Amino acid sequence: MRGVKSRESEKWKKLAIFLVLLLLFGVLLNSVRKVYKKKESAEKALVRMQGEVQTLTEREKFLTDSLARLSTTEGIKFEIKKKLNVAEVGESVAIIVESDESATTPSSSLSPWQRLKNFFSDLFD
Repeated sequence: MRGVKSRESEKWKKLAIFLVLLLLFGVLLNSVRKVYKKKESAEKALVRMQGEVQTLTEREKFLTDSLARLSTTEGIKFEIKKKLNVAEVGESVAIIVESDESATTPSSSLSPWQRLKNFFSDLFD
């Protein structure tokens, strides 16, 4: 009877093997999910970085053009006038001041009742 296996022990062995394989499958599935999420985040970062490279390339072109313009005397004069608000000898400067528009409307367009209310409110303020 030594070589005879009972059906009961065979069932338990099959069940144990099934559970171990199921656990391994779950671990592998979890690993695949994590790798997929990392791949997605890497792709998003790549797209974002490509956009940043595009904007930095445009900025480099702008700065190169500005540097080329500043290498001339006209460019230097233009930048000095723009940044420091100065004028050359012989140039005249006009200063434009914005006028403050009063918050009140002209009294001719107000109704008599509104004029009376404004009169008393101005009297007691």
